[in-house]
Amino acid sequence: MDQELMEAVLTAGRQEAERQRVPVTLTIVDTGGHVRAVWRAEGCSYFALESSRVKAVTASQLRLPSHVVGEISQQFPVLQASFAANPEITGLPGGFPVLHDGAVVGGLGVAGGNFEQDQSIVLVAAGAEPS
Repeated sequence: MDQELMEAVLTAGRQEAERQRVPVTLTIVDTGGHVRAVWRAEGCSYFALESSRVKAVTASQLRLPSHVVGEISQQFPVLQASFAANPEITGLPGGFPVLHDGAVVGGLGVAGGNFEQDQSIVLVAAGAEPS
């Protein structure tokens, strides 16, 4: 994932969070799950940093939105147990794969608002393209 794409994603997420007046943390990871960029709004919860990272890792590594992971795990108890045993996987809304030219190039996690706010912000931000 190049710098231009990361900046576009962070800018779109920041603007949407500010529009909604929700203090959030945005975390971008690469396809290896390594943190590449973080933006934290003033007043955002301490816990949002780790939550946004895990949402981003989930989306990047499983190549699915984190809320879809949660829905799948509810349908299959074996998966739910497996996911529960791995602290790097979450089913909470707010994680989304970052795509470029149709390929997953990383993951974005948003945390700090309620589930609906995190989800709406991540959808705007993950769809951003560099200018």
